[in-house]
This record gives sequence, C-alpha cells and structure tokens, in this order.
Amino acid sequence: MVKFNDKAKKIMESYGSIKMTSRLFYPRNFSLSEEFIQAFRKEYARLKALGIDDKRILSKLTKALHFHSRDTNTA
Repeated sequence: MVKFNDKAKKIMESYGSIKMTSRLFYPRNFSLSEEFIQAFRKEYARLKALGIDDKRILSKLTKALHFHSRDTNTA
C-alpha cells in the first residue's frame, strides 16, 4: 500500500527546487522624517540584541504599525 506522503515526495522530487524572488522598491513621493528613521533603527537594534530573527522583527513591526495607524485614524 502506497501512502499519500510517498506520492507527494515523489512528485516534489521531480520538480526540484522552486525559486521565488521578489523585487522591493522604495515608494515614490514618500519620505519619512529623520526622527522616525532614527527611532526605527534604535528599536530594530534593541530587538535584534534580544536575539529575535530579522524576518520576525520586520513582520511584527509591520503588524504593530498597522494597529497604531488605526488607533490614530479613529482618535
């Protein structure tokens, strides 16, 4: 009897690796204050010193900024 996992492995092995890339561009007509940039760098360094992974830091900061931006829009 052949299990599903064995079939899936066989299919994936025939494809090899799948390369995914994306290009990131800085938004046009958008500038941040020097104060914000310095505060961001300081917070990023603090979180990095705690041993948090780069990708996790950026995803968590992005999520937190989204919540804080909603707070200011409703106030």
